[in-house]
Amino acid sequence: MDRLHEFKKFSPERKALGENNNAIIYTRVSTKEQADTNTSLGTQKRYCEKYATTNGLNVVAYFGGTHESAKSDDRKEFQKMLKYVKQSGSIGFIIVYSYDRFSRTGSSASQITHELLNQGIQVKAVTQEVDATSASGKFQQNLFYMFSQFDNELRRDKTITAMSDLLQKGYWLWKPPIGYTNKMKYHKAVDWNIVIDEDGKQLKKAFMWRLKNSYSNAEIVRRLIASGMKINEKRLHTIFKNPFYCGILVCKMLPGEIIEGKHKPLISKEDFLSINSDRTSELKEYKTDNDYLPLKQCVYCETCNTPLTGYLVKSKGLYYYKCRTKGCGCNKSAKQLHEQFENKLSSYEIDSKYVETIKEVMIYTYDSVTKEIRENEANVKKQMSLLKSKIATIEERFAIGEIDNAIYQKFKTKYGEEQESFQSNLIKSTITSSNLQTAIDKALKMSSNLTELWVSGDLPQKKKIQNLVFPSGIGYDKLKGKVRTKRINSIFSAIPLLSRDLAKIKSGESVDFNQFSARVTL
Repeated sequence: MDRLHEFKKFSPERKALGENNNAIIYTRVSTKEQADTNTSLGTQKRYCEKYATTNGLNVVAYFGGTHESAKSDDRKEFQKMLKYVKQSGSIGFIIVYSYDRFSRTGSSASQITHELLNQGIQVKAVTQEVDATSASGKFQQNLFYMFSQFDNELRRDKTITAMSDLLQKGYWLWKPPIGYTNKMKYHKAVDWNIVIDEDGKQLKKAFMWRLKNSYSNAEIVRRLIASGMKINEKRLHTIFKNPFYCGILVCKMLPGEIIEGKHKPLISKEDFLSINSDRTSELKEYKTDNDYLPLKQCVYCETCNTPLTGYLVKSKGLYYYKCRTKGCGCNKSAKQLHEQFENKLSSYEIDSKYVETIKEVMIYTYDSVTKEIRENEANVKKQMSLLKSKIATIEERFAIGEIDNAIYQKFKTKYGEEQESFQSNLIKSTITSSNLQTAIDKALKMSSNLTELWVSGDLPQKKKIQNLVFPSGIGYDKLKGKVRTKRINSIFSAIPLLSRDLAKIKSGESVDFNQFSARVTL
């Protein structure tokens, strides 16, 4: 058949090598190398541009120019560069200073280069010139990649050896677990100051509760959350199993080794082993819920700050609340305590005719109170952005050799401490206007019939109302025989104040929201 040329349109298009003179330049430095040789960003770019000019290549774009470790090919700038050259269809060359600037992943780098070559794109290293289109040239190129990966493995071994030595001396090398804070985290590990923080003080109580088998894990978690900690049962279980809290270091880097840490322990080694012995491996589960004693753990003794428990006097068929502290003598009839609690709840009920007005006042006040917080947040974010820019600048100056290590470390530490300070002062308003309005709607609806909802509700509903209105619980003063509250849900706390003032306004008069804004603490 003499018309074979007509079938050419069905044949895949061949990517011709060397026909497209458009090129991109990719430069990179590693933060570990610190660019203390002629592989600095400026030097790399200069040599790559000279190579392009000498070989008649047209540089159309630059990529990299920053600090990225080549131990992985999931680098932001590297992936951005690959996407660009593959999608453009007009790039014939990727120019790098050396093949280890392109990648240090060995076989993975070879595969990427092979895929690029199939698309008509050659990777050219100006200091390691090879003809990658020939078999011998590909072999040489792959050797460069393999040697780069081997060099990485040697560095990794040296790093692990150094880290292992520090661990064996008792220095922890990573972020300490919950309950501890490193006050010198921007310094060398030997200078770190790992101390017990506020969470640690609460966890110390948790370990003691576990040691004495006082509460179930669920109850311990509830108490920790009430103290302000963010924790769950799974995490608590992990904490109880972590010997770091008794001063012992164990880690995957040194399997089978037990090391005495330099940090201060939360508990003794004996107590830790006792907690994790077979005797206490499974905590006894206590039944804490009782339909006749809904205020257990919600009401606490004001004298010794201990949550009240309860009991049944079988001969009378009556329930009582009591303080478990020995010798305290705080004891109260459940019926009487419930009546006092109901009276306290009734003070946060709202007259239905004031619902819409109070709702408007609350939203108005929230916007006024949080205005300063929002302005503070914006200002702190601006300052943090400037600090980030300063850190990037000193890293670049250090990388290209403009400043020495001593100056770099000095300013990095300074900016890091400032950054941490700004972060701690960043007050974020996590309540959106829509969430706030929903919360107010629910609270006002509930407040219209608050006492009845508690009296007629089942145990879960009673507890839900108790925790919602009085998030810190209720104190019982045994001397005065009265219940008192330290903290009330901000929305409910505003209701009696606003209701009282609204009742004084004559019918038909307008309401000045500024009149109430100072009375509401959201």
